[in-house]
Order: sequence, then structure tokens, then C-alpha cells
Amino acid sequence: MTLQEIIAAENRNTDKIYLHLEGIFWKAYERSAFAFIHRISRYKASKRFVKYLDVQVVSLGFPDASRKKVLGDRPLFSQSDDMLVLDAGGIDVGEYRRWKEGLPLVVPKPAAPPAKAAQPLAYGSGYGAGGRRIAIPVPDVESVPRCAAVDPAPSGMAAAHSAPAVEASVSEAVLRDLRNFSVENATPLECLLFVSSLKKQLNGNI
Repeated sequence: MTLQEIIAAENRNTDKIYLHLEGIFWKAYERSAFAFIHRISRYKASKRFVKYLDVQVVSLGFPDASRKKVLGDRPLFSQSDDMLVLDAGGIDVGEYRRWKEGLPLVVPKPAAPPAKAAQPLAYGSGYGAGGRRIAIPVPDVESVPRCAAVDPAPSGMAAAHSAPAVEASVSEAVLRDLRNFSVENATPLECLLFVSSLKKQLNGNI
């Protein structure tokens, strides 16, 4: 039986306890659960909201292995492979409704948000102890502290500068970049990349 069929049968139930075998558990729903607690054993019932049926459903259950211990020698009205029917001795519908309303609604825990995917690292290369070649993770360009840009020479003045003047200009730019570099906020690898960029400037490879 589907849950919808079980609930429909329970809405008409006035004097029976219906137990349904689900996996390795016997389960009682709605009025059968109410009668089970008052006639057989005070099991704890739970009330949950079933969204696709738009209804709150009360149920309880016990393992098939405990069937003999729980039910004892109580006579059965009928039985099959997946259902047992016992006498409930009459079910007070009004009392059942008050009992159901008094049960706390079990609210499922919200699903945890998906973890952020780690950003893949790019890798450079270098040499470790013993001269072995190793892979060095290279940070994204945006994460490296930016150096101050070297102001380009005004148009028409490049030819007027002598070689010493150009060297002095590059040296000043390197010093300015060095002063502006935040060593305390940089990683060792970022420092290495920064020194490499200074060296390129001094060698005229910019």
C-alpha cells in the first residue's frame, strides 16, 4: 500500500490497529498508532509534514525481530506478508485528534550549503634541496601586490635623453616600486616574483 492509501484507510478506521511491514520495521500510522500506544505499548510517535500529500502524518514503528516481544500472544484479525491487523477495542476519534494536535511537529534540518570549490592553482617551477626540480604554486596575477607603473616619457623627448638619464629614470622607478611594495602583506613567492620584476626593469626588459 502507498502512504496515500494507508492514510485513506486510517481515516475510516474505528476499531483496528493496522501494522505495515516496511523493510525490517512494522509501522503503525495515524489512528492505528494512537490505538497501539493506548492498547499495546507506549512507543514514541512522531509527527511529520508530508509535502506531496499536504498533510501531517503520525507514525511509530518497531523492528520485525521484536515482533514477538512487542505483540505477545495477542490474536490477529488477519495477517499477510506485509500487514498485521489487531483489535483496537474502539477508537475515540475526538481523543485521537486532540492527541495528534498535541504532538510536536518534527522539522527536518536544513541542508548544509554546498562547499565552495577550491580555485585551481597554476604552477611554476624551481629547484629544491639537492638540485631537484619542484613545482611552485603561482598565485593569480590579481593577488600579487601591484607595483607603481613607470610613467612613460612624453612624446618627442625620448631621443633627447642620454643613456645615463634613462638608467637614472629606471633606477628611480625601481626605488619607487620598492618603497611602495608591502613586504609584510606579501607571501615569500610574491616577494620572489616582485624581485624578478625589478630585475627585468633594471636589465631593460620591460
